[in-house]
Amino acid sequence: MRLRNTAILALLLVAIGAYLYFVESKEIAHEATKDKIVDVAADDVSAVTLTYPDRTIALEKRDGVWHMTAPVDALADEMTVKNLLHAIADAEVKKTIDDPPADLAPFGLAQPMVTVGMTGKAGALPTLKVGKTTAVSFSTYVQRDDQPKIYLTGSGFHAGMDKQPKDLRDKTVISVNDADVTAITLTGAGGTVALGKRDGNWQIEAPATLRADNNAVRAFLSSVRNLRATDFANDNPAAADLVTYGLDNPQRQITLRAGDQDITLQVGKEFEQGLYVRAAGTPTVFVVGKWANRDLDKGVNDLRDKTVLTFDPTQAATLEVARGDGASYTLTSKDGKWSLPGSDQPLDGAVVDAFVGALSRLTATQVLSDSATDLSVYGLDPATVSITVKGPDGATIGSVRAGSYSPNPPTTEFTGMRVGDAAVFQLRDTAFRQLDKKPGDFVLGAKPAAPAAAPAGEAAEDEEPE
Repeated sequence: MRLRNTAILALLLVAIGAYLYFVESKEIAHEATKDKIVDVAADDVSAVTLTYPDRTIALEKRDGVWHMTAPVDALADEMTVKNLLHAIADAEVKKTIDDPPADLAPFGLAQPMVTVGMTGKAGALPTLKVGKTTAVSFSTYVQRDDQPKIYLTGSGFHAGMDKQPKDLRDKTVISVNDADVTAITLTGAGGTVALGKRDGNWQIEAPATLRADNNAVRAFLSSVRNLRATDFANDNPAAADLVTYGLDNPQRQITLRAGDQDITLQVGKEFEQGLYVRAAGTPTVFVVGKWANRDLDKGVNDLRDKTVLTFDPTQAATLEVARGDGASYTLTSKDGKWSLPGSDQPLDGAVVDAFVGALSRLTATQVLSDSATDLSVYGLDPATVSITVKGPDGATIGSVRAGSYSPNPPTTEFTGMRVGDAAVFQLRDTAFRQLDKKPGDFVLGAKPAAPAAAPAGEAAEDEEPE
């Protein structure tokens, strides 16, 4: 009995295998070789014309680069054009109507949504008329000019062929390689800021000589280079048009020196849909997102280096901490182990390391003053905490002060400065809390210190709102 059941099961498996081989495999092969509406490879197309009832868009490949030739002569967006061509070349035939009626209006082919003309390697390709989409089978009606029958292809084909000139144009506003930029000049209502690159590092040269924040400058250059148009306002503006766009007297100009060439971005008016910009010396006025105004509006304070103190934390051997409340102390390191002289309590190495690490990379959010004479105004005389870092040889590596003040009561701002430097910086509250330590905060098993007061109306960063 078992032998018979096994034999039956084997026969069933053979039958299923035969079905899969002779039926399913043929179906798979058929799927792989579905008919295409146009037999052409996307890369072989050298020209495309899209004719709509109200507009015509013409594209042409020159020396391997796509250009728009109508309605304007401009660079085309390579990726968008390639996607368009692949949509045409990959359009599969779902079904055909071999004997269509004389009236093509029900199919949307009497007055097509668009007529697509193309040129390939061998010359002109069949012209395609793109009609309506069906309500039931989610298909698009298409007809070639060399055949009477109507093809049905995917419904996405209709949307893929519905293009405006701005969809197919290159949207690059400024073309520059960041690595080639050696100087930047920013001109606006606040004056002129000039930066130069020296030995790979950026420096502010005007209105004063200051160290620049390399990361901030790189981010700014990236913002300029990555500007992309959302629309095209005008390709041949007259003087009156420039007034309308605020480009007769731009609110700001950004000039990049790349090699021996100056490239200037002019920023005009902001309006409901965006911001008007253009590259000086070129005809096109672009529209970009409003956010660009924030990213392009940079001054000295945004681009300067805001490092308060920096050093190699492994070189710190002694930390002398003077507190305004009188709880002063000294931390010392020996053989990689920290201790509090005069105390036999073990310290939490991770807490001390975090304290030293915060000191070694202390940066600010902005500069409050470059030449403060009355430090009490900023809560730094007396300071909440003053810290001096010394190396193994007893030499001072650096010394900082940190405090707080209320320029707009009851709002609290946190401040810091490097001893010996007149600049006063604004610190994040988190940075201040990392410095505002008492001796007991370092003891192993100690409860975390209470957070510093947050600005009025805001919760401290590690607090949960109720």
